[in-house]
Amino acid sequence: MPGTIDTLATVECNDLIESVSTRSYGQLRLRLDRQIPVLPGQFAMIKPHGHYEPLLRRAMAYYRCGLGKKSLSVDFIYQILGRGTQMLAKLKAGDEVDFLGSLGNTFYIEAAHRHEALLVAGGVGSAALFMLAEELVRCKIPTKLFIGGAGRGDLCGLGDFISLLSSDQVISATMDGSYGEKGFVTVPFEKHLQSRRGEPMIIYACGPDPMLHRVSQIADQFAVPAQLSLESPMACGFGICVGCAVAVKAESPVGFIYKKVCTDGPVFWSNELHW
Repeated sequence: MPGTIDTLATVECNDLIESVSTRSYGQLRLRLDRQIPVLPGQFAMIKPHGHYEPLLRRAMAYYRCGLGKKSLSVDFIYQILGRGTQMLAKLKAGDEVDFLGSLGNTFYIEAAHRHEALLVAGGVGSAALFMLAEELVRCKIPTKLFIGGAGRGDLCGLGDFISLLSSDQVISATMDGSYGEKGFVTVPFEKHLQSRRGEPMIIYACGPDPMLHRVSQIADQFAVPAQLSLESPMACGFGICVGCAVAVKAESPVGFIYKKVCTDGPVFWSNELHW
């Protein structure tokens, strides 16, 4: 793919940012000794260098990036779940990482002009939306974030979003009521669409499939265009293994065909998807 490299990256820092009951999250910053395009919504495949167990790299959405004179720093937020992310959590400054990126498509930001942009994030899915939020702010597009999780510690990147957008433009919801409204984040999101019915809006969302399915239903109900960044397990990241296939609507005997999240996505229009 144009702009994609397979190289070694160096760990600049790796911090535990949240730990709640059985869930923990980390923020990893890598330095590349060259510059490559990094667009909102894209991702990289990474794993600790020199380790063969687990064999496969892990797909990570870019959280943010920074340019040096001849280098690039990229940040990722990840949930520590299985062996792959547990290995990532052990990385220290100076360690090397096998890096494949940038991969995937990007959000269609041009569609947001003269609209209010509504971002909906679930848990670590917020990582895929922060660079988008930065770009929307640069373009002077009114932007509001709805962020949800099981508890306060699951609202990944909350402080960064508040600093970027202001606290008035960040609406939170947690299932345990520890922060913001109690319940699903799609509830205040739907209320906002109801209050602004008929006004030009566009939706961008990333999070678990049940949340994205509900966002898609709400978008259809209010006739608001929505782009969804899908979270899908990936083995290769560039379309060889077909492990990340997702059903999309098509004129076929069964009404759908399969596309690959890694190469055709991860960003899809909600009305494309066959739920």
